[in-house]
Amino acid sequence: MEELLTKIEYLYGLRLEWFEKVTKGFLSENHVLIDNLGKKKYFLKRYRFDKEEKIKQIHIAKNFFYEKGIPVIIPLKNKEEKTFFYFDNTYFALFPFIEPKHLDRKQLSDNSIISLGKMLANIHLAGKNTNLPINEKFEGWNKDKLLNRIEELKLVINNHNDFDILASEDISLRKSIISLNSITFENIGLSSDHLIHGDYHGGNVFFDEKGEVSYVFDFEKTLYAPRMFELFRSLVFIFFGDSFSEENILKAKLYLRSYIEVYPASKEELEKGFLLFYLRFVHGLWVQTEHYLKNNNRVDQFLKQDYERIKYLSENLDELTIKLLE
Repeated sequence: MEELLTKIEYLYGLRLEWFEKVTKGFLSENHVLIDNLGKKKYFLKRYRFDKEEKIKQIHIAKNFFYEKGIPVIIPLKNKEEKTFFYFDNTYFALFPFIEPKHLDRKQLSDNSIISLGKMLANIHLAGKNTNLPINEKFEGWNKDKLLNRIEELKLVINNHNDFDILASEDISLRKSIISLNSITFENIGLSSDHLIHGDYHGGNVFFDEKGEVSYVFDFEKTLYAPRMFELFRSLVFIFFGDSFSEENILKAKLYLRSYIEVYPASKEELEKGFLLFYLRFVHGLWVQTEHYLKNNNRVDQFLKQDYERIKYLSENLDELTIKLLE
């Protein structure tokens, strides 16, 4: 990989060395680099996309939100006035290194929860009715396509171990829900009129010493979508990883109130948003697809919590909606 460092020196005028591999992240491989004096660090992102236009759009979104006052970590420009480069059939970007401070859900104080909710609201306010050249758009779900994918997965799941057994149970539950569902994205009546982050959760933000959000990053899933979809996706992913306990429900309600204080929403819009998230989540087979069809075992840790979420929501969606919105 010395050739890559030579490329970086040519483009950025920086003589860097390998420092460490970043262990977080499930679809890409990133590294921390350090200058030859051992004082200044940089973050090297390796993109999983092979289309230059896709990288351009991600960076357009980053810069847009940054200019709107969202604390986005912006990539460095190179001598070609570009914020990314191509090397060995892969796209890379070099970022200033920010000392990471993550908080898991058990560490989140009320102040942190409020900050998370308000930050997402500000992102959505900035992305309302924009017309940036971003191709990705929320399209709902394709029932027949998902049922076909389920049959494809069943052919390769051997039920030889606990993971296989749980994966089969998860797929069977999703299939039963999908088969009975007749509600389409269009039926719900929410428009894809906001440019959203796309993957907003505690792992894609850094916190400061006060426990407030200091940086937002990883816009690889940015797209035009109903803001309610991301609001409830983030709510479930942040607060309901291990259980839907009363304590976690209270935290989720605080998050929701904090968002609404900045960017109000009607009760009807919120109810539709939670239903939209639930149906889109049921129609997702990310973990199984990555594991069985793409040989990516880094996502395996999410199977159990996804199954527990689907199971709980399928049995308690209406009751939980009332509790969150009361």
